[in-house]
Amino acid sequence: MHAFVMRVIFPRILAFANLISSGTSLVVCYAVGFLASQWIGDGAAGQPLITLAAPAALALLVRSGGLLRATDAACIAIVHVALATTLGEPAPRIAPSLAASLTLIACGALIFARLRAVGFITSQLRLAAAVTIVSVVGAVMAAPIDLLISDLSAKAMAVRAVSVALGSILVLMLVMTYERDRAGLTSDNAIDDPKPSWKEHLAAVALVAALVVGSIGDGRQEAALGASVALLWFAIRFGLFPTALAVFSFAIALLTMVGAGQWPVLGTVSDPLSAELMRYLALALLAAPSLIAAAAVHDQKRLRRMFAYRATHDGLTTLTNRSRFLEVLEEASAGARSRGKRFTLLLIDLDFFKSVNDGYGHARGDGLLVEVSNRLRQSTRATDLVSRIGGDEFSVVAPVRTVEDAMALAKRLVETVNQPCEIGGVTFIPSVTIGGVLAPDSATDPQRLMLLADEALYQAKAAGRNCWRFSASTDEPPLLPVWRSGELEPAPETVFLD
Repeated sequence: MHAFVMRVIFPRILAFANLISSGTSLVVCYAVGFLASQWIGDGAAGQPLITLAAPAALALLVRSGGLLRATDAACIAIVHVALATTLGEPAPRIAPSLAASLTLIACGALIFARLRAVGFITSQLRLAAAVTIVSVVGAVMAAPIDLLISDLSAKAMAVRAVSVALGSILVLMLVMTYERDRAGLTSDNAIDDPKPSWKEHLAAVALVAALVVGSIGDGRQEAALGASVALLWFAIRFGLFPTALAVFSFAIALLTMVGAGQWPVLGTVSDPLSAELMRYLALALLAAPSLIAAAAVHDQKRLRRMFAYRATHDGLTTLTNRSRFLEVLEEASAGARSRGKRFTLLLIDLDFFKSVNDGYGHARGDGLLVEVSNRLRQSTRATDLVSRIGGDEFSVVAPVRTVEDAMALAKRLVETVNQPCEIGGVTFIPSVTIGGVLAPDSATDPQRLMLLADEALYQAKAAGRNCWRFSASTDEPPLLPVWRSGELEPAPETVFLD
């Protein structure tokens, strides 16, 4: 179920939000959250059991990186007054609750923007910490406004603040973790972790739902604790957004039953306000472990992917490095040997690069390498592998159908690179020289292919550079030297050790 929500419902909600203006999106999110809070019910202090209106608008602002504008605040005020009046909220409470909501939205967006600006949010764990800070500080800053409501004790104020903080944490985590599992990492550096099947998704949802129903129907707090443990299944197996969605659903289900008087509190507490605080505390303790575990698992996977990426990619140009190039060449050679799959190997030298480094400095030399790398990448297909295998040496492994396709690729690379570019105020016209070989036409052994491509490269250099040549060798075994006994015996040598 949560997979359906993640892949179908949630993207359509965000797509709808993108179609309308940011101000309209804020108003719509606020109105939906306001109605949802009213549907769940009110708590012992007269507040919604969970505050969703202001957190929903705050989450939209935080995700877009914006701040609350005066026009948006005015629109939210109009919607709040209209809905509160329609639903019969007492008139003395409308203005203070509106002021508290606007305070939470404005302060929360400002705090989150500041945390972003100082570089605090560098991992998912820190994002969770930032969400908690924004939610708690915003709730605390909005709490004094409740003093404008008569007959409100300090304990009632605490209950209201906890309701606001809990709702903000749940909604912000839900919105901020959407698509974060794939953010910041490209597909070529991902680790092929086994993905859960739909049966596992269904089993996890059914287990949590059964335990929630058990905790509500029989009043067994052990079932609620079991549901919290089951949520760890989401954290470990399904990722950030599914876990946040499951926790949000878990909290809403329990709080909805609180409104119906079907989720008892631990122990014997006669005071309704104390009982409500106990429920909020229990809900926080039940939900927090899975969110923290999901954040930790995400960060661990991110580090693994980052290290895997760095092990196979060049740090300057972001092209694949020599190690990855050799792996792909070995795989392509095996395919050429077993199934006759044709490919071309191109070895590419950047002409006169040493004179650029010596005459214009290494900074401009690095800039030229990056520019040439980008041009090589843009001139190839997604199925081709472009690598940097040395200082000014590149390579391309590309599947081709005919010899003409291989030559057309080499020609395109030479012409694309040989265009003016400005780097550090200096205009360069770079050129490359290419040596190519076809497999399995010329050879299927990787070392043999490298040797033939290298020979073709030297021929191209001898022809004047800024051109390409292909090896005309056929698939014949290379001549191996025959050594006679005694020819390799080392001569006596005296070595002095200081």
